[in-house]
Amino acid sequence: MQMTNYQPPITNPQLQIPASASDPFQPTWCRGLLAVAVAAIGFMLPQAVPLEYYSLNNPSSGLNYLEITCAANVQGETNVYLDNGRGFNELEKIRWPIGPSQSAYTYTFPLPDAPLFHLRLDPFVSGAGEFAITNFRIINRRGEQIHRFTKEDFQPTHQIDVIIPANDGWKLVVGAQADDPYSQVKLSRPIIPEGMNGRNLKRCLLSWSYLALMLWILLLAVYFALRLHRDGRAIARACSFLALIALLFALVGNRGLIRNSIRYARYAPPAIQSS
Repeated sequence: MQMTNYQPPITNPQLQIPASASDPFQPTWCRGLLAVAVAAIGFMLPQAVPLEYYSLNNPSSGLNYLEITCAANVQGETNVYLDNGRGFNELEKIRWPIGPSQSAYTYTFPLPDAPLFHLRLDPFVSGAGEFAITNFRIINRRGEQIHRFTKEDFQPTHQIDVIIPANDGWKLVVGAQADDPYSQVKLSRPIIPEGMNGRNLKRCLLSWSYLALMLWILLLAVYFALRLHRDGRAIARACSFLALIALLFALVGNRGLIRNSIRYARYAPPAIQSS
């Protein structure tokens, strides 16, 4: 039997494929710039509802609440629209069911950490009825009163026949032909929650970091399922690159929350004119 020596094929070092080209998870300048460009385009897209993945454990006493004590003599749904700088809209409102009752009940709702310009009260959707209010105010977490509304604040009205005094409060009387009764509640000046900017910044950071961590875990799962080598340095570079992508697109996911927080922080309340 004739034995032959095996000789490996001659390779040209100039034709070798770089590791980054064979592994799509390795960072390069082009891939990094592409990720930044795609994230920037995504950040500019509109987002009607801001995503908020992480609530504050201690939002401080500056967070405001809307407190209303009311009763109705008909079955329906009560809506309070909030004007936080974008007018009245369906995304920024409070609603709750209400039924016929002789006794008034107190409802308390947290308000957004944003300047409050005006409110609009829809006592019920349609039909004749009476909606009595004995207490309507804005308080903070300590229960301290920030602002109390009165009967005179309910102007202008739409499809509400009359607002009359009642026991310890006032009553909105709606006629049978009404299909969209409401009354706007005017504020003399915007109400700005104390410490609003600090809480919004904390929400942005917590929500961004939480979403980035979730995205990074998903990307790592895909990477370790498809990785082509076991080089420790290459694995570290790929994990760092995927962390950058997760941070970028977590910003995209939280763009509504971040934009709203910036818009609220830029609001400058009008100066009070001394009489």
